[in-house]
Amino acid sequence: MRLRTRLLPLALLLLAACSSGGEDTPDAGTGVVEDLCNNREEALTNADCELKPGVPMERYLALTGDVKAGDEDWYRVNIPATANARTLVHVTGTYLASSTPVNLSISVREKDKDTSLVTKSDQHGAGAPKPVDIVLPYGTPSTQLIIVVRDAPTNPARPNYDARNAYRLTVELLENPDTNEPNDVTPTPIALAAQGAVQVGTAQGYLATDNDVDRFSFPLTAGKIAYVRITAPDQGFAPNYRLSYELLRPNGTDKESEGNVLPKVHPGVMATARKVKLAGTWTLVVKGYKGNNDPVPAGDLRQPYEVEVRVVDEEDPRDQSGDNDAYARAYSNNLGTTGATTTFEGRLGYVGDRDWFAVKLSSLTKPSVLRYRLTERPTTTRFDPLPLPLGQLADRQVLVFSTVSTTVTAEQRATCSNNPAVCPRDTREHPDAPGLVQTYCNNAEAVLCIQSVREESDPARFAGLSNFQGALPVPSHGTEVTYHFVVQDDGNNWADDRDYRLEVSWAAEDTEEENAYSGGVEQPRSKTLGDVGTGNLPVGNATFEAKGQLTHGHGRLRNNDRATGLGVRGPTDYDAVPSDTDTFEYQLPALSAPEDAAWLVQWDVDNLPDGGTPHGLALDLTFCDGTATDGGTTGCMPVTTTSTGGALTLAYNPTAMRAWHTSASAPLSSYQALYQLEKTATTTRVTVAPYTCSCLERRFIQGGTLKVAVSATERTDYTPVSYTLRTGYGDYPRSYTAADGGSPTSCPAPTQDGGTWVGGCQFTR
Repeated sequence: MRLRTRLLPLALLLLAACSSGGEDTPDAGTGVVEDLCNNREEALTNADCELKPGVPMERYLALTGDVKAGDEDWYRVNIPATANARTLVHVTGTYLASSTPVNLSISVREKDKDTSLVTKSDQHGAGAPKPVDIVLPYGTPSTQLIIVVRDAPTNPARPNYDARNAYRLTVELLENPDTNEPNDVTPTPIALAAQGAVQVGTAQGYLATDNDVDRFSFPLTAGKIAYVRITAPDQGFAPNYRLSYELLRPNGTDKESEGNVLPKVHPGVMATARKVKLAGTWTLVVKGYKGNNDPVPAGDLRQPYEVEVRVVDEEDPRDQSGDNDAYARAYSNNLGTTGATTTFEGRLGYVGDRDWFAVKLSSLTKPSVLRYRLTERPTTTRFDPLPLPLGQLADRQVLVFSTVSTTVTAEQRATCSNNPAVCPRDTREHPDAPGLVQTYCNNAEAVLCIQSVREESDPARFAGLSNFQGALPVPSHGTEVTYHFVVQDDGNNWADDRDYRLEVSWAAEDTEEENAYSGGVEQPRSKTLGDVGTGNLPVGNATFEAKGQLTHGHGRLRNNDRATGLGVRGPTDYDAVPSDTDTFEYQLPALSAPEDAAWLVQWDVDNLPDGGTPHGLALDLTFCDGTATDGGTTGCMPVTTTSTGGALTLAYNPTAMRAWHTSASAPLSSYQALYQLEKTATTTRVTVAPYTCSCLERRFIQGGTLKVAVSATERTDYTPVSYTLRTGYGDYPRSYTAADGGSPTSCPAPTQDGGTWVGGCQFTR
């Protein structure tokens, strides 16, 4: 039937709406138009209610007569006789204005049913209206669909009509661009063809309709590695959905893997590599991601995706003959005695792959060092490394453990967690050490003590995996001991199909280090500070030289910011034992007043075979103040800081700085570098510059003792190299050349004031 309602003609309607603010029902006294398409009957019988494919229709949702309710418009769509399983009905509706009180709602129904096949609405609130877009498969030929347009109110006080602005409704009948459809239930087979030693299969598809699900199947053989990659190429826009996948085992329900791309990320790339344990036909499900409270994922006719399946052989020799993915199945080598080296090879070939190795060390009643280094080997990879979340870098790890007990009990775990003598932990270098220790003390297979962690970090700082090396101090031991190594990625959710080599070597400590041990504890090495008189430090004179090697630990950073990483130190790297430190205790001379003495300091570090410097040195100083005592048995009041609170530490810095004797008001142009660097083919030498006026204060000479703790700085390598510390005292004051040249300038000399020596050396000022 046709319901005749007195309404203004369209032109007058718009004028009336403008004058009334756009919310009043048009005046019914000027013109007469037909209000069509108000119910199912009209939709099915009235020619004006037919939506023709590709022809936009503009209508109003306005109050009709005295009926105080929102308008509804009903339309029909004729499905042609040529429709098939790939026929799509694409409906779009939108308000053409920048604002409207109507929340446009569109539902699609079969002609004789009251329930909707799909309903969508634009809940734009106070914002601008957004298009409503519906794509649904409907391939029943020679039939009709009903489309109902109405307001979807959320606020009873909000007007549910708009007499000013028309909506536009368009329908299209399309063919699904996904040639695999329908494959929501029955998978599309992916044929695998040999490409050399690799089997490869590909497919393409679209998630063209709302809540579309595409299934693919392919056969897999146990023992192979299956690499599956899904890519949505970049089309210059973010698709309507977030691409996701599920990889199902042969029973069709158990998930082997799943994943999704991040919101608004395009192109979307997902991949996994899995070791096949169950032979049979596997299923890949591709769909839009739906969270717990998310709406049904929308389809997108614009966005194709591609599937690639690669099936490759297991190439890791350890995994070919079983696997070494667990502690109990670690591949083991016996190093026997110090001086031995062993090599392990492997690859992280699939998600969940972990490679366990073990080395056995025979009994040794003196300290030693266990070194390791992981390097990549040239590899022709069969698939690309698995993609990582946006902003995340590869995070391969090398972890080293000692075994506390293979009997897993609460008592053994508590001993491991709470007793540093059983399981050491360096909380000074790594504040998260207690939690790290606790994690592996509670390991399910065995009670393990974490000794070392190296994690791949920013390649801009760690090019070529330079932080994948370490050195562990091995205490003296009366029985054979075993260390376990694990190569994995953090989270075990990544693979790259690249070969690596893990080299492990066992070496005796240097002679100086061995001789310094007493009762299993490294003791300070006693020295006497020699007199160089008016000269400089003689090279090669044992009186003025102390030698050693710094074997283990990261080494210090000049800026003391471990979180940024430097050298061999990654932000999350860890060593259970603090970095190696050699301490020398010098007996200072007894001098006559005024007692001030020049102090000459120089050190050499052997270069690496390629000429590089493995590390620098830092000297932490502790003086005894002879003018005060600590009240204890030693009588030494230790002085470790300057008068302003800074640490008494010498370490190379090329920056021009103010020396202790330079006035704070002196111009910057008068500042000089405090250290001189000289590099030869065999050594890197640092000398404390004459401008520094380094000296021994009267109170320190009276204290009689100087301790120098030598540690590594900016370590870049763990190759064992020797250092030489050269130091002595001499006549004071000495002189230096000013920054602008000219005559030598004397360091501040002591003077007498009423019989008391004042001024002179104030090196720690």
